Amino acid sequence: NDAAELYGGLSIFGSRLGAALSSDPGRNDTTLFADLGVNPPFGFDVTLKYGNHRLDNPASLSGGGYVSVFNDWSVNLSRPWLGIDLNLSYSGTSLTGSDCSAYSGHNSYCDTTFMLKASRPFF
Repeated sequence: NDAAELYGGLSIFGSRLGAALSSDPGRNDTTLFADLGVNPPFGFDVTLKYGNHRLDNPASLSGGGYVSVFNDWSVNLSRPWLGIDLNLSYSGTSLTGSDCSAYSGHNSYCDTTFMLKASRPFF
């Protein structure tokens, strides 16, 4: 049961860049991450993530066929506003429809998703 993980990151000019490599029995995952910090003129913090997933044994799709490689990505905009933390995110994957039966990536959902979240601490 050989597994290996490697992480690396760099902070430069107010931005954070990172990469993660993971090799588990049956699959390899690579993720690139960028937190670009607050960007004018709107003051949003911008975060980007891209992942590549390779399966040693192709996964059977519920609609027929097989998949051995897929990608996922996300873009996140966040900003405080009047004491409320606003967060708008977009996520997607190279799999669609019935192909989602093989999905096991970083995002919560396989299909393209937009989500708006507003939160405010009580204390």
